Amino acid sequence: MTSGTDGIHFDPIKEWQFDDGTPLGNYNTQQHWVTIGKGLFLVYTRMGADNDHVFRHRAPLFIGQVNPKTLCVLRATERVLLPGNHATLGNSGACRISNNESWVTCGEGLLRLGDRKGEQNQVLFVRIRAE
Repeated sequence: MTSGTDGIHFDPIKEWQFDDGTPLGNYNTQQHWVTIGKGLFLVYTRMGADNDHVFRHRAPLFIGQVNPKTLCVLRATERVLLPGNHATLGNSGACRISNNESWVTCGEGLLRLGDRKGEQNQVLFVRIRAE
């Protein structure tokens, strides 16, 4: 990830990290910004979540609050937004509905083997609201 002040010039690219300095473990897949209330959040997939059996670690889908000054994910805020449910995720989209609400949609990609072999893919929807 990187940041910049004018949309043209950016700081050097650096790996996403948790606020304790540990690498987030996100790689070669999507991530999306979500703003809810006064918070800035990142929706992402990552390795290191007992998900080595999932192609490109594309499930579960996580959400974590980002410190806007350090651009680190606050580890204590990380939550599973969508569980894997024996499918890959990651082709997600985020939509800001209002200052206090955002939606995340995500399509499944079923594994060829396993508990859900032969089932139809699902499109999943999460509504996130600030209190």
